[in-house]
Amino acid sequence: MIEIKNTGKIDVVINLCRSYHLWEKPMIILKNGQLTIKIKPYGAELAGISDNKTGREYLWQGEPSIWSGQSPILFPIVGRLCSDSFTYRDKKYYLPKHGFARKSQFEILMASDERASFRLEASEETRRVYPFDFALTVEYALKDKTLSVSNAVKNLGNDEMYFSLGAHPAFNIEIGDFVKFSDYESFTTLLFNESGLMSGEKALAKRRKSIEITEHSFDGDALFFPNLASTSAKLVSKSGRELLKMDFGKVPFVGLWAKPGAPFVCIEPWYGICDSPDVSGKIEEKPYINRLAAGEEFRFEYSITVL
Repeated sequence: MIEIKNTGKIDVVINLCRSYHLWEKPMIILKNGQLTIKIKPYGAELAGISDNKTGREYLWQGEPSIWSGQSPILFPIVGRLCSDSFTYRDKKYYLPKHGFARKSQFEILMASDERASFRLEASEETRRVYPFDFALTVEYALKDKTLSVSNAVKNLGNDEMYFSLGAHPAFNIEIGDFVKFSDYESFTTLLFNESGLMSGEKALAKRRKSIEITEHSFDGDALFFPNLASTSAKLVSKSGRELLKMDFGKVPFVGLWAKPGAPFVCIEPWYGICDSPDVSGKIEEKPYINRLAAGEEFRFEYSITVL
């Protein structure tokens, strides 16, 4: 373990922790009197939210036999592309599901007792699969029992840039717990085929606020809701105790997902969506794609509060 002293009251601690890839990577730890936050520079991925008094861990710990992720950042696509590819200026590019940011080493820009920021920039390697010059900056800020996360995408090139961006944090739950949204919703979910592409939509139930997480909630893949009125969601135990709140603002899509029967649930605000089988393949024609002119920046922020 390496400790880096700073002028704050709490030391920044960089632990050498073993990732699910079975090699050593540094871990950034933020800490105040109430919470301890862990972040991996690999993927700039949130890796822990624990209560200092109770010791309770709120973030899924990435059990490889179930799902090794914890809170991947989805960029420059979310979900799956048709044939895992897109075209731009008559050239075909191949991108895996959810893009490459989650499997990229980010530069650590700064780390203090309650704040850390990370940056990923376009490189020769990324341009082979995504032909745009970009900077993706991710900042984590801890205050009291709230972790605020800011994702900023900047177009460093001279041409218009196309991208999607999404969050994918997984929270520990018990089967029978609930996700309670801030407003009443009809919960019309997108449907996905066996390739993970959009294939239609389905209304789940009458208007309500809460969805119970059962062993079979995700037998048909994720539940993805377009254009929700809600701007936040809470995790509520089966006994009615509120556990945490995620504020995500007004986003085009919010998803819920887990491996069927697993003791976690992901709350996923997305700026973008996966392809349907009948898309043209041109990235500029992709539904819900985001556009940035040269020099422009797009910012997406959310927060997680332990209740």
